[in-house]
Amino acid sequence: MKDKEPTSLKAISQTTRPYPSTPRPSSQTPHTGLRYFPQNVLTNDDDMEQPLSILPEYPSSPTSPPDTPTPAHRKISEPSQPADLLVFREFAVTTTTPQEITATDAKDSDLNKSMHAPGNVMVDQTMDAPPSPPTTRVQTVEEETILAHLTLADANRSALSQNGINHRTILPQFTPTPIGGFPKVHMAHSAQIFDHLDNKVLLAWFQVEHPKFMVRVFDLSGKDVAENTAITAERIRASISIIADFVHQEAPPIRVSPPQPQGGRGAKEFPVGFLVHKISEEARNLIVNQRIWSSTNITFEALPFNCPSPPELLFCLSGFTTSDANIVRKAVVDIWAHDDNRHHIDDAFSMCGFPDDELVYQATRNLIHSVRVETLDFKVTGGLSVPRFNIFATSPTNDAKTWTELRGFLRILEYPTGLDGCGIAAALFPCQICHLLAHPRGLCPFPLTPQWNGPKLNNRSTANSTRLPGRSRGGR
Repeated sequence: MKDKEPTSLKAISQTTRPYPSTPRPSSQTPHTGLRYFPQNVLTNDDDMEQPLSILPEYPSSPTSPPDTPTPAHRKISEPSQPADLLVFREFAVTTTTPQEITATDAKDSDLNKSMHAPGNVMVDQTMDAPPSPPTTRVQTVEEETILAHLTLADANRSALSQNGINHRTILPQFTPTPIGGFPKVHMAHSAQIFDHLDNKVLLAWFQVEHPKFMVRVFDLSGKDVAENTAITAERIRASISIIADFVHQEAPPIRVSPPQPQGGRGAKEFPVGFLVHKISEEARNLIVNQRIWSSTNITFEALPFNCPSPPELLFCLSGFTTSDANIVRKAVVDIWAHDDNRHHIDDAFSMCGFPDDELVYQATRNLIHSVRVETLDFKVTGGLSVPRFNIFATSPTNDAKTWTELRGFLRILEYPTGLDGCGIAAALFPCQICHLLAHPRGLCPFPLTPQWNGPKLNNRSTANSTRLPGRSRGGR
């Protein structure tokens, strides 16, 4: 039977030159023939059963040159596709030599990228060339804050684990500090604690090293101190030792030096201050900051060994017919602000070191604005109330001479009012209990302190008495 002739170009192409390796759908013409491959790539149709040899064989030795010339890279040309054919994927067949493969792999390897690879510009540096400085990272504000707090962490933990210097010490032997603190003791001048002290003793006290402080015993006159110096000093030492042992266990022995009057035992005035030394700084600060220590054996005030700012108490006024402190304050401010009196105050401040007039005027204004008045409920026979008024002000200077002259000038002035009389300065006498100049014994505020262990108002307490026991008057 005679073979059927192909009726189309597609059938002729598929019959004559079939593609040996890629399956094709029956409806698609395979890309075969000289149109798509060079002659040295495809074999004859009669040798289709032989294996294809597209790439040349590798040489037996890398060092031996190949027997035949190395074929050049070959790339299949891209023919234009017929309109009725489906294009699957374009591809190219290339051939390379083993030397080229090895060179390509070496070029892309990590060793080729290393600074030690030949031709790398980084290895051209000399050994003695200075290294490039490392890049410094700038810390942020948050990081700096965290590091700053961590640096001080130990100090903060230590501070929280200890009592502060103003911590209220509660010892059962002493009156606890009341809310608001103990009343302030006003003195006649800043160095009153050293009044009537022998000069040689004062110079010896100057040479004692710090920490040190002064003590003034309540309800004890200078004559009592002179008569019973040793007993008073020992009571002071015993009380302070209790406080020092509370701060430091097994604290070293404390020394208390008694005063000696100027002129000997025949003097008319006697000192009342004792020097305490050989004490730790922590114990000294605790005692001075609380200031008042009252026990059943002794009550005393602790004072720093220096002259603080001038006393705020200036003088006492009597003669007013009102008990209203605001009326009295207005009278004082008006008199001080009067032109003549204000110029006198300006002149006093100009002599104590203020560099220019503006600061002098400001000091005068500050003095006038700081005026404070305290009412004293004085009574006369029959219980009739005759109030007196203590006048306080804050000094803008620590110059002792200026303050003394200024207080003397202000004290001699009269302070009239329109309806409530005229105030004049009245004498001040120290309280026998606390030695304060602002009130007499009957108006002392200390015995009103809760849990007060010290002397009382109406009688001299035997707690601070240093007299030796003996038969009372009329006893057997």
